Amino acid sequence: MVVHSQKKKNLTDEDKQLAVLDPELADNQGDRWSFVAVLPDSGFIHTVHHSKRTVEQAEVFLSKVKQKSDKMAPLFLSDAWFYEQALYNTYCRYEPKPYCGRGRPAHPVQIIDEQLKYAQVYKERDSKGKLKSLTTRIIKGKEKEILAIVRKSGRSKGINTSFVESRNQKYRKDDARLSRQTMCHSKKARYHDAHADFLTTVVNYCRQNEALKELINPNAKRFETKYRRKSPAMAEGLTDKILTIKELLMTRVPKSTIL
Repeated sequence: MVVHSQKKKNLTDEDKQLAVLDPELADNQGDRWSFVAVLPDSGFIHTVHHSKRTVEQAEVFLSKVKQKSDKMAPLFLSDAWFYEQALYNTYCRYEPKPYCGRGRPAHPVQIIDEQLKYAQVYKERDSKGKLKSLTTRIIKGKEKEILAIVRKSGRSKGINTSFVESRNQKYRKDDARLSRQTMCHSKKARYHDAHADFLTTVVNYCRQNEALKELINPNAKRFETKYRRKSPAMAEGLTDKILTIKELLMTRVPKSTIL
């Protein structure tokens, strides 16, 4: 996702010099990435974090995922980004090293959470961006355990990033601010982020997910209801119906439920 009309690699030396003098301008220049975490069982967009594409920001994103969950290390599937060390730094504990009595005490030892499982999907593309090959890499955990978790949901048979890719398509389809070199592209990061956050809520609460529909009347006749349509929020038990935009904006949320 790009906020400025130019990608980071296309910024001129003058643009970079102006960014040094103005932090706000630097934040609005170049690339603006959205880190997205999707729950595969329901398609619910769990966490979104907007920032620059750095390892430090990846750790901030993962810390938000951990804070909004039970803090247990789940299975992570991603493309070939730099999540490995960020995951290790987020889902770990530090144990002191015994002091031998001489010199400075040693630094604590980092112990990676044994429950953490992580696999990557590596996509190789040609010069025109066309997909040439797709391979998977097991970074942490065993392949049998990872495949068992993936197949348990009943919505996938192998290691892939289809759930996140599907959400990315929805963002690009419904958010004109992501169209670079157009009149609609974002000029300021805060409006760019706000629009993406609003669209995230709409997808979670106001859009039905065809994969979640429930058969309730197999012998339904014409004009009778055969399926119960569900939104990702319904699948997560957060609401009992698909909300309209008006209901979404007018519903008063109790303070105790706000994350």
